[in-house]
Amino acid sequence: MPARTAILWTSLFVIGGAALTTISSYGVTRKVGAPPTAAGLNGDAAYTEGPQVCGRCHADAFGDWLSHGHSRKLAIGGPALKALDGTFGLFGNARDGGFRLPDHDTELYNWDNVAFIVGASKRWKTRFVGKDGYIITKGGKNQYNWADGSWADYHKNERKPYNCGSCHTTGYRKQGTVFSEKGIPGTQIGPMPGIMGDWAQFNITCEACHGPGSAHAAKPRKANIKVDTSPELCGSCHTRGSDPNTIIAKGGFIRHHEQYPELANSPHRDIACVTCHKPHEDRSQGRKVSADNTTVCETCHRLQKEAFASSPMQKAGVSCVDCHMAKVIKSAVAVGPYEGDVRTHIMRINPAADYVMFTPDGKAAQDAISVEYACFRCHAAASKTEFARIRNFHSVGK
Repeated sequence: MPARTAILWTSLFVIGGAALTTISSYGVTRKVGAPPTAAGLNGDAAYTEGPQVCGRCHADAFGDWLSHGHSRKLAIGGPALKALDGTFGLFGNARDGGFRLPDHDTELYNWDNVAFIVGASKRWKTRFVGKDGYIITKGGKNQYNWADGSWADYHKNERKPYNCGSCHTTGYRKQGTVFSEKGIPGTQIGPMPGIMGDWAQFNITCEACHGPGSAHAAKPRKANIKVDTSPELCGSCHTRGSDPNTIIAKGGFIRHHEQYPELANSPHRDIACVTCHKPHEDRSQGRKVSADNTTVCETCHRLQKEAFASSPMQKAGVSCVDCHMAKVIKSAVAVGPYEGDVRTHIMRINPAADYVMFTPDGKAAQDAISVEYACFRCHAAASKTEFARIRNFHSVGK
């Protein structure tokens, strides 16, 4: 199997019918042998002990998953969860992986007190959950932003329970009380009253999309595993709020994890997520390429491809996503007044001089990108009036 990223990769060998998996995560290599139990972490027997079970047969998909952001929503903070490393969706130890802790209260922010971290992909932001199950907020400066190395206040000094399990874990049970009443099974962590609900596996694992897999693991058949490629499945997490027709905004940017309502309000509303994305692979490697080696956009937009070819923008290295999927979303930090840190899925651009992308109260985005966000990142000195006069954007300057 080819190596994945420098941070996280896997290889799997099958010897005499038994799987022996070597995992390298955050620079630490370990072997994963037989799973400790026959059910999910919270005792749900419908689920397996984690993706390493699936990896016995699906080595390539397992390796791809390990380099995917879905595998790094949560990671082990300190020694408290170390016994679970390599099982139940946990394949990364933050203590050994170069993650920083706030330094303004070392008695509180130390690896003996941090049970797990939220955001282990080293892309946007990281927060810290204590052994009581609450997100640590005392003193603020408790969110690390990877883009610029800054610390931000996240609910400073509030008592903030960890209630994000529905989209950070697999087999989540909103009313589950295993962790809050008894602690994390197989570890020395006692009751975690700050944990809302419980789950079968940490992170977004195979069984989050394919459904509970214990029956399939015991007797693999197509009939006893799910293959759901619907946008609605992705949208169950990539949505903020309950109305898919509303794209929630704040501070001049779309808020994060709203790809589903963005797509639903775009001209591509009838296209599935998997049309453009390979679901097992990390976003940087997971964009599909067509048979003639053009980008996935160009497989449908042939006329635009021809108009764009050899244009000044094409020669400068501008691609479809630079304008049509501009960074209108802010997850952690804004790079500039019109540039966040996550690309939008709205894709339509409205170049009208009087078009405003956000509602008057700033709480929702419209169904098109304005030229400030699509163009001003590069053309900072231009005006909306100038852009409104342009016709045939793809061939301008040819």
